[in-house]
Amino acid sequence: MYAHGASPAALAVELRTILQKPLSDQNKLLTDWQQRWNRAGYAKDSAYVNALLQVGMLRLFDGKYDDAATTVQQAVTVCRTNPGRTRPADLSKALYRLGVIYNLQSKIEPAITVLKQAVMAGQNSPEAATWVANAYLYLAYAYDTKSDFQQTITQADFGLQTSARLGNKPLTANLLRQKAQALNSLQRYAEAQQAVEQAIQTIEHEPGLTAALADNYSLLSIILGHQHQPERALRYAQQAFASAKSIAYNQAPSMANRVCFLLNNMGRYDEALAYGQYTIATSKDPFRKAEALQLMGVTYWKKGDYARSLQLYQQGITELPINYANRNIEQLPDDQRIRLVAHKEVLFTLLRDKADTWLDYANATRNNRQRLQHALDTYKAADQLIDFMRWEHTGQQSKLFWRQKTRGLYERAIETCYRLNDSEQAFRFMEKSRAVLLADQLNELGARQQLSLAQTGMEHRLRLAVGEQQTKLAVVQPDSPDYGPSRAALTLKQDSLETFLRQLETSNPAYFRYKYDNHVPPLTDVNAFLAGHGTSLVTYFVGDSALYVLSLDGRKAKLVRQSVSAYNQTIRAFMPLLTTPDALSRRTEVERFWALGSRLYQQLLAPLSLPKGRVVVSPDGFFIPFETLSRSATRDEYLVADYAFSYVYSARLLLRNQGNPARLAALSSHDFVGMAPVAFASTLKQVALPGSDEALKPIAARFGSSVLVTGPAATRRTFLSEAADARVVHLFTHATADTSQREPLLYFADSTLRLSDLADGQLTNTQLVVLAACKTAVGANQRGEGVFSLARGFAALGVPSILTTLWSVENKATYEITNLFYQYVADGLPKDEALQQAKQDWLRTADGANRLPNVWAGLILVGNTEPLDQPSRWPWVAGGLLVLLGAGGVWWWRRMHRLATPAVAWLRPV
Repeated sequence: MYAHGASPAALAVELRTILQKPLSDQNKLLTDWQQRWNRAGYAKDSAYVNALLQVGMLRLFDGKYDDAATTVQQAVTVCRTNPGRTRPADLSKALYRLGVIYNLQSKIEPAITVLKQAVMAGQNSPEAATWVANAYLYLAYAYDTKSDFQQTITQADFGLQTSARLGNKPLTANLLRQKAQALNSLQRYAEAQQAVEQAIQTIEHEPGLTAALADNYSLLSIILGHQHQPERALRYAQQAFASAKSIAYNQAPSMANRVCFLLNNMGRYDEALAYGQYTIATSKDPFRKAEALQLMGVTYWKKGDYARSLQLYQQGITELPINYANRNIEQLPDDQRIRLVAHKEVLFTLLRDKADTWLDYANATRNNRQRLQHALDTYKAADQLIDFMRWEHTGQQSKLFWRQKTRGLYERAIETCYRLNDSEQAFRFMEKSRAVLLADQLNELGARQQLSLAQTGMEHRLRLAVGEQQTKLAVVQPDSPDYGPSRAALTLKQDSLETFLRQLETSNPAYFRYKYDNHVPPLTDVNAFLAGHGTSLVTYFVGDSALYVLSLDGRKAKLVRQSVSAYNQTIRAFMPLLTTPDALSRRTEVERFWALGSRLYQQLLAPLSLPKGRVVVSPDGFFIPFETLSRSATRDEYLVADYAFSYVYSARLLLRNQGNPARLAALSSHDFVGMAPVAFASTLKQVALPGSDEALKPIAARFGSSVLVTGPAATRRTFLSEAADARVVHLFTHATADTSQREPLLYFADSTLRLSDLADGQLTNTQLVVLAACKTAVGANQRGEGVFSLARGFAALGVPSILTTLWSVENKATYEITNLFYQYVADGLPKDEALQQAKQDWLRTADGANRLPNVWAGLILVGNTEPLDQPSRWPWVAGGLLVLLGAGGVWWWRRMHRLATPAVAWLRPV
């Protein structure tokens, strides 16, 4: 008998009875139940956890989110402090419930953290499967809130695996809808339609799921609208809205917004406004109200009522929960408020449309400068929000999607700058329109220098674990039963790394500062740098409506606008003549090439009036070999005669690369590592490169310490081990790269190297990589970011200079030009001038077909152009300096004097 009344078992039975009663009756009964349990002094077990969780849900239903979170957190604590009396399923359920509450409070990062913990707590417990699957659903929702759509899809797929085992149709449909929504956001419309139609088929015959069906049909309408099926899309959208409204479903306002969006696109503006007004009148969700106001703003914008449109955008911004109430259309929230907003895509759309409306308003009023300035300020606020969004995203595809989606914003911003004659801000937006993810990678490399040895070791172990699991997953077939567990294991390892990095950001201010440095240098700094190096800079932006070209010559800036249709027509005809074998085999085609090259010269360079000499080009997308452009339309007056061109992914990276002190070589490092497989394994299906091993010998002879690896010894593994200690790495081999999404490959004697195989920190000593393989600067052009090539892969590892190829280069010319390049580098020339001199030397002696630019112009220099630095042994020999001075001071002085000569002493002429 229990002296204090009912036993724990009896109380557990009583609790089950209470939970079957109406919610309105449960609150008092649960409070009494808890008091009796506590008075009895019973240990807290699974029954007690369930009681706490139900109290938490009741408080949630009453709108008391903070109280609900506190109560559920108590349940989590009970589970963690009483593991013998509670089950893993209890902890998983409690963490899941806490994640739901955090999601409803728009506390997205805490929600993601506890939901991942819910998955980990229950992943090995069959009793917890329901909570694990639901945790994946809310993880998908949380990542969607962050606009990290790739992660949304990943979490939904994990949840679908679990819900399929449970046979839970409503949960399966919810996961499919969340996945479809993310696919739609990524503009993968066919896949999105397939997922949402599967969700509809899963539940269309299930009773009591009217609301869920309305959700799915509403989403289907948007997907169909994107696929240019407006009438069918509108029919489904109105059907979904009517169903939701008939049952007083709280998502009816969201569905009204979708109808409003479709009617706007169809030009039925008055009907669109009615649906937007419905949402404003009925919704309690500030984000749905803000969406409605944005859509109504677009309606008035399209009708030409700019003032009313701007008022609605501003009202939409004030609806967001960021403590901002200023209705003045000329005002904007500050950076801190912008960063706080949960659904950043909603605010981004408001700011983008507001800026575009200001620009059109200015254009309609004779370029009103005040309105142009308001447009510019709003574009700057939207750009800051883009940075905040990117830093929150973990999926590479999500980041690339947003780079593409925001490209139109940068074009309109640059147009605004052009109309204001503001070169400073035009340069800023051009910089922010490219290579931002590359800059982030390099920022992270710099940030790691701020870590302690213990932190560096931990990060290395976590990254190694991720890499090893990625390798394991790569060999598992997607339909294999091992695929799901292997993929889940990878996610857990990635989560561990991400959690560690997030902790570093809060605990190490220097790490945070380096990692999130998005500073664009002012033109005064860039011009000062250029003047100090005797260099000019050309950067350009290829938009949908115009081509913008900006130059800096060390003193001033010049911004011009050109016809983009004329440029596109010229470049589409020009580049195939260079990259297609035998395209210049006929005289008529050579003459056509000169004419096209002259036209490009007039479009890109002639209006800038640049002085002859060194020029750095920051291209928009793929590289154009500027040295092949011709002043004359009727003969070969190639620009290589007057200019030493080099290329950078962005001007920010130029200043970073050129401004950094020389990398110090380790004591055991080599000055040069050269590799030439010559022949390749039959499975690789690559033709041999005869003579490539012989071509490396005179190059290697120029270096004081060199390693040559040729023939069968030139394996992937040898490259990864030898290249790590080299200051210069030279590869004579094949590469596979094209404009598809496939990852570029580099070929060795036995196998291939992918871009992702190059681990961070692996080439810390390397100053220059020479990729004398075919098309190593070619890759998929990710709009808004740049070309993802092997050359970019080396740049992302922090290699400051890459000599790379734009097409399938001719062997003999490549061997000779690279040898000449090293000769001039040994003489102490900057690398860009060394390459220019090498090409000029080739042209002086070449005749016939050897003068064609597709023979000699394929090699370009990307990155740092300064002369190669000689290795400094000072840090490693300082300890023995006194002994050396005592034993042979005169010898040491002579040695140091020789190392200080202007020519590169470790790279000698032969």
